[in-house]
Amino acid sequence: MLSRFGISELLVAAILLLGFGLVMVYSASAARAEVVFGTSFAYLGRQTLALLIGLCIGALCFATPLAWLERVGYVAWALSVFALIATFTPLGVGENGARRWIMLGSFPFQPLEPAKLGVIFGISQWLAKHQDRMQDYRVSIAVPSLLAGVPALLLLLQPDFGGAMLILMFTGVLIFAAGARLDHLGCTLAVALPLALLVMGLREYRVARLIAFLDPWADPLGRGYQLVQSQLAFGAGGLFGAGFGAGQQKLFFLPEAHNDFILSVVGEEVGLVGVAAVLLGFAVLTLSALGIAQRAKTPFATLVAVGASLLLWLKALLNSGVAMGLLPTKGSTLPLVSYGGTSLIASLAAIGLILNAAKPSKRGRAGWR
Repeated sequence: MLSRFGISELLVAAILLLGFGLVMVYSASAARAEVVFGTSFAYLGRQTLALLIGLCIGALCFATPLAWLERVGYVAWALSVFALIATFTPLGVGENGARRWIMLGSFPFQPLEPAKLGVIFGISQWLAKHQDRMQDYRVSIAVPSLLAGVPALLLLLQPDFGGAMLILMFTGVLIFAAGARLDHLGCTLAVALPLALLVMGLREYRVARLIAFLDPWADPLGRGYQLVQSQLAFGAGGLFGAGFGAGQQKLFFLPEAHNDFILSVVGEEVGLVGVAAVLLGFAVLTLSALGIAQRAKTPFATLVAVGASLLLWLKALLNSGVAMGLLPTKGSTLPLVSYGGTSLIASLAAIGLILNAAKPSKRGRAGWR
């Protein structure tokens, strides 16, 4: 099945999602931008600038030889760790009790997004270098877990539980794709899941989010407010939506309408048909990326393409799940669609890496299971 998807399908899906995203960012943010900045185009302008920067960085990721990127994988990992550490310095910016941003002049920068790419590079370099030793637990599980665990721990300290879990999840898939033993993976997962649940329960607000997720209507003006407003948006949209620009929930009822809950605005204005089209776009994007990974010519290219595709797919899964009330509330953008400069740039960099993995190479190809 994956053989049917490739570069053309990936590019078409990415372009359509980007174009639709710009339209929806304007629709979801116009009222807020008018109040905050005095012009309805403020957020759209910033998103367009981020798009141009992202296209340049994506082109650079495509043009840079993967053989060179493989040699600097550990360096990219180290830089991502230093970027996360910087959030605890005077450069870091606190918001809502968490320090997840760095101010570079007047530009807010979220280290989590490039850190994901850095972790992918570091782990992929290690696993590609030790393809012949994947039956050794220390090589296939212990070291990659350490490479993922350090940034995950820094994210937990911010705190950003969801970001830490995302890194650990795509690390597990990378280890699987590299050929680790299933019993090793199973035993590790059996230990990791209870630890994750324990860490989640240590923070009262995480438990509160879980309670609100289970029954948001029990406290519609408090803990369940976001989910209730999101569900109202989806319900008002019906099958075909109220029409572009006609949504009401974005008018200061739905928090972060242009960001975390942009899919709710899509549901209200374009209906179930629009939401299904967006999800279909991400399905095509993911299948195309995995098809490219399957046909990649080197172990490193395969792993980078898998990691980059997971970066997009897991974020899309998390964002849409939260918006539709299928997952507990967690701040996360919808790749290529939501407002968010750092997220958009990182997503375009990931697409550039996936396309890079499709380029021919004289080296042997990686195994795929």
